[in-house]
Amino acid sequence: MGQKDISLARYFEDESRYADLINGFIFGGKQVVSGNDIQDLDSRVTGLMSKIKKGFKVQKYRDSVRKVVLGLGFAIIGLENQDRVHYAMPIRIMLEDAAGYDKQMRQIQKHHRNKRDLQKEEFLSGFTIHDKVYPVITICIYYGDKPYNGATELYQIMEYETLPDKLKPFLNNYKIHVLEIKRFHDIDCFQTDLREVFGFIQRSGSPDEERKFTFENREKFQELDEDAFDVITTVTNSKELELLKNEYQDERGKINMCEAILGMIEAGRVEGRTEGEVKGEAKIVAMIRRKYDKKKNLLIISDELELDYSYVKEVIDLINTYPDWTDLQIGETLIKQ
Repeated sequence: MGQKDISLARYFEDESRYADLINGFIFGGKQVVSGNDIQDLDSRVTGLMSKIKKGFKVQKYRDSVRKVVLGLGFAIIGLENQDRVHYAMPIRIMLEDAAGYDKQMRQIQKHHRNKRDLQKEEFLSGFTIHDKVYPVITICIYYGDKPYNGATELYQIMEYETLPDKLKPFLNNYKIHVLEIKRFHDIDCFQTDLREVFGFIQRSGSPDEERKFTFENREKFQELDEDAFDVITTVTNSKELELLKNEYQDERGKINMCEAILGMIEAGRVEGRTEGEVKGEAKIVAMIRRKYDKKKNLLIISDELELDYSYVKEVIDLINTYPDWTDLQIGETLIKQ
């Protein structure tokens, strides 16, 4: 897992956010699921299938997966985080979902073996006519900058159109569900800080829009949870904000992102001023260096350039001590002293 995927996985460890994502994306904002309905599951998915008498395993760790209470039933809902388009995603998710069903089937089979309650033809499958598996659903969260142009169903990556029409009804399609953060326009259906996180990511790359959205939602951004802040900074590659994290974090772990953004702006201004000062200092160093190379003594140089003698001496000392340094490096050293 990359740092972006790790930050998203940690972010969705919160049951209320997981429920909010489901309510917002699947149910259009209707409050069907609560945090109490989200139950932990092992994120490791292993499917064991037969292939000409030899078994092979499909094993990976889902980014997130939970068992979700839905009325009197359950569903297993997993998340896959993507920052780049995966052009075979329907096959990848189909295999992961199939492995999820296979895992449930094997658990049921093990239960029956332990109870020794199978009858006659049930021994073939290790399954009874009354056994059921929970539905498996995967939401692909795509947070890349480019529009998602990959396939969203198996038919789109299959040689389908050239097949005889009579054959097509016998082919099973497999659709996937992609939540494209940058182009998901219903963020107001979220009840948690998902709204602020998605909203900021949607505006990333436009400092004015980022700042406007943050201050329009000042109440939420003034007390942002650390894991929400981490998602914002990693997904948007905002190194400047990341560096200011500790400075604007209180004893509860909350981060005042409004102040952090103002701090980032001010840091940019200071950096701009400092850069200008260094360049100006470097020009003076260059003039002193040229005269010194012509064997002029320090008094003459200070007189001709109307500079303080002690300053000229300091520059010459640096030139002699660090002969490989550029004028910019010497100028930067003088600014810092």
